[in-house]
Amino acid sequence: MAYTPCDSSQIGMNAQKNCLFPAYAGLQTLAIMCRWEDVNRIIYYHEHDSSEETSESGYSGGGEQETVTMQNKNRIKRILLKGWVNEKEETEEEEEENNQGDQLPSEPTHKSEADGGEDDEGDGTYAKWIAIEAGGATPYADTAEEYDADSGTFTKTLTFTAPRAGAEFSSEFIEPLLRNKNGWVVILQRKDKKGGDSAFPILGLDNGLIASEASLNYTDGENGGCYSFTLTETYAPNAEMDLWWGNYHDTQNEFNSYLKYTIDDHDSADED
Repeated sequence: MAYTPCDSSQIGMNAQKNCLFPAYAGLQTLAIMCRWEDVNRIIYYHEHDSSEETSESGYSGGGEQETVTMQNKNRIKRILLKGWVNEKEETEEEEEENNQGDQLPSEPTHKSEADGGEDDEGDGTYAKWIAIEAGGATPYADTAEEYDADSGTFTKTLTFTAPRAGAEFSSEFIEPLLRNKNGWVVILQRKDKKGGDSAFPILGLDNGLIASEASLNYTDGENGGCYSFTLTETYAPNAEMDLWWGNYHDTQNEFNSYLKYTIDDHDSADED
């Protein structure tokens, strides 16, 4: 195979307004997160042929990403966590048939539900998503991305306020959140529901969002006297990444399928 340099400087589309789906700011209150090391498999969305390219975890934490084309490397079709599988293994003929239309494949499910198996640790548990309902006056205010010209990478920042306070919440959510040094992956929801591929931004998938700041002001009325957090992902090679199924409706269904398997109350966010 001929030598191909690693170069993403070739622009593939014009920077013009999307007349059908004009962008506007604002995030919904509800998001979901998981531990970065729990990501086992990433399925990418291919715009033109609707096929899938996958990557398997090749190291301890985070799906190892194979090289994909410029059109699809930032569009993520599915994130499977450790202990999860696609419910139905398709033959090549079935896969080709299903990719002809908009029909969703089977929802992901954990191994114990699929075939009575157990996870890699052998205790019947599986990695779970964690729901976040951000508190404060403006959900996820100042959440942003910034390009670093020196390193050629992106710094991504997630800020949010906890929706509640108290000793139990501190031990079950706040402390595990802050002490996980491998970081987190978060899927947000824009308020924009017109159908563009930016409706479900993903932060932390490359290198993990790690807590960099946390503070509590008992008299802050705007934040309800709850903790405020800043999580930062550094040296991310990709700019904006989004969950995407080709249209808003199917992407929303994928997001909702993760919500079905969030942790139960009193489950610790740190399961080590």
